[in-house]
Amino acid sequence: MASTSEQVVECLEAHQSFVVEAGAGSGKTRTLVEALAYLLGSQARELVTRGQQIVCITYTNVAANEIMSRINRDPLVRVSTIHDFLWSLIAGFQTELRSGILAANSAADPKKQIADLNLTGVAIEYWQYPRKWQEGKLHHDDVISLSAWMFSTYPKLARLVADKFPIIFVDEYQDTHASTIDLLLNVLVAKDPDKLTVGLFGDHMQKIYNNGVGKVDHQVLKLIQKQENYRCSTAVIGLLNRLRPSLLQVPGSENVEGSARFFWTTAGATDPAAEIRAQLRTEGWNEADEKVLMLTRRGIAADLEWPNLLAAYAARGSLSVDDFSRRDDEFGELFADIEELARAFEDGRYGDFLARRARGSGPIRKHADKEDAVAQVNKLNQLRMSGTVGDVVDFVWTDGLLRKPSRVTRLEERIRAAEDPDRAVKDQTFLDALRAVPFVQVINFERYLNDETPFSTNHGVKGEEYENVLVVLDDTLWNNYKFEAVLASDTSKSQYERSLNLFYVSCSRAKQNLVVLAASPMGSAALDGAKRLFGDDNVRELA
Repeated sequence: MASTSEQVVECLEAHQSFVVEAGAGSGKTRTLVEALAYLLGSQARELVTRGQQIVCITYTNVAANEIMSRINRDPLVRVSTIHDFLWSLIAGFQTELRSGILAANSAADPKKQIADLNLTGVAIEYWQYPRKWQEGKLHHDDVISLSAWMFSTYPKLARLVADKFPIIFVDEYQDTHASTIDLLLNVLVAKDPDKLTVGLFGDHMQKIYNNGVGKVDHQVLKLIQKQENYRCSTAVIGLLNRLRPSLLQVPGSENVEGSARFFWTTAGATDPAAEIRAQLRTEGWNEADEKVLMLTRRGIAADLEWPNLLAAYAARGSLSVDDFSRRDDEFGELFADIEELARAFEDGRYGDFLARRARGSGPIRKHADKEDAVAQVNKLNQLRMSGTVGDVVDFVWTDGLLRKPSRVTRLEERIRAAEDPDRAVKDQTFLDALRAVPFVQVINFERYLNDETPFSTNHGVKGEEYENVLVVLDDTLWNNYKFEAVLASDTSKSQYERSLNLFYVSCSRAKQNLVVLAASPMGSAALDGAKRLFGDDNVRELA
């Protein structure tokens, strides 16, 4: 039987669009890169002559950089996120974009429509913040929906894309918006299947985000299944195969034997995650080669001691926590700068320390300046360990260690002006709650963000791998998930598919040993299901 890469090459030579369904640990990115290498080796001259490029769509900029590095950043391959690629195609059609926005506004819920929207002469642009249609500013979701509208409304644009980009690969296709897949297959490929070849690379079982298309069944696509698993131990592969019998994986090379075990607790257990971690320590597990996966940041915050910090942001809104984690809010970069300043001094990187301090306090010119700097950092460290967020930020600003960020200044001015009274009250409530948080919780959170702890959310490790993995299941944390239904094979639950996918992704991170802990009570059907998946001898109550 032809290998996965050979099947991909056969499709490319026949101008046949395809989907590579690659299970966890199968080396999906390697197959994609091998396909790009084949095209660069066999079609480079033709692409150059015709002024064409191969397109590789990725879900994140990190993935884009990884792929580009593997092909030596060859200019014949255009690697970008879907938003950047689509925007590059439609940005020049300003008149049509204005028409699309007006059409979308008219079709919107009457309560969300912008009255008397007039875009005459307004330049349409794509930015990273919430949409402001009246100013011509588009958000991520707008780029997707407007692209689909424009390709459907203006067929000539679709033909221009096929002429310029005859081959389009999509990495992690399952996380791509359904309208994008529809655009590629039902608009672009449908116009001329011999002119445009689309290759989808991914795994529908690893769809863990709500806006992804998931599984794609389409008459224009040839299915290619990649069955090897180069990552996981044979014990973990066995578990994955029982979770997913439709794609039975085989060890790809020198996979170790490893282990896969399941522990459960009774109601009322105080801290089962801490108990199992202590037990695993006696077996040789340590922080250097383990990863603890929890469903939500709330569970991690309790273990790593930053609950008040999380609560302050969560009360502001669900997206605020995500923005803070990306350092894309008023305080994210400030906290990172404070911690890096303190760490540079602690590590003896005095050049880095002085360079960062110079932004606020000016350069060191005499011995007395050095004494002042030492006194400053000693005071800072004292406040970091014993003071509140308010104590620390007031000190670094008033003592000149760091300048107040412009976004903080705008927040304070918005509160004072109170042009939007309701928002001003919410902003003040958030600011008061944040300033009252013990700063040591910021230190703990920064360690978590910098991956200096073994904890991560289940969603945050997609694509990663670790020697030993502890997966903590707790059905009380988030009603979008019901892992008891997965274990009991109860497909009637609405949360079943998303829970199964996340469970599959989480378990498949383990290279050697996997432990799954049910921290919330599980019924008899779920425990029977755990024995079926893990084996009777590998399922036990946490003592």
